[in-house]
Amino acid sequence: MRNYGADLLARWPAAAAAPGDFTLELLAFAEGRFLSIHPFQDFNGRTIRLFLLELLRRLDLPRVTLAPESEADRQTYFQALEAADRADWQPLIQIWQQRFTAAPQNP
Repeated sequence: MRNYGADLLARWPAAAAAPGDFTLELLAFAEGRFLSIHPFQDFNGRTIRLFLLELLRRLDLPRVTLAPESEADRQTYFQALEAADRADWQPLIQIWQQRFTAAPQNP
């Protein structure tokens, strides 16, 4: 967990400077890496969603739906997490792009 925190801290300046590719990578890394560490015995779903909502708040980004809503989305999400286990962040980055695209727009 200490290394995870240090990795997040190293990525933060570029991600927080302006929303873009570094921000998506930070969010994908934050989610995928945390879930691969698996620090809690009763799974990590609620904890990572709470943590991600806090990251979104600190980055001044909109709230998005974090839990997959359909079985197909769930399978895509699990495949993205498996790719993240191999340090391939692209599938999770794509999920984050979809999350932001689907997020309600503020007037």
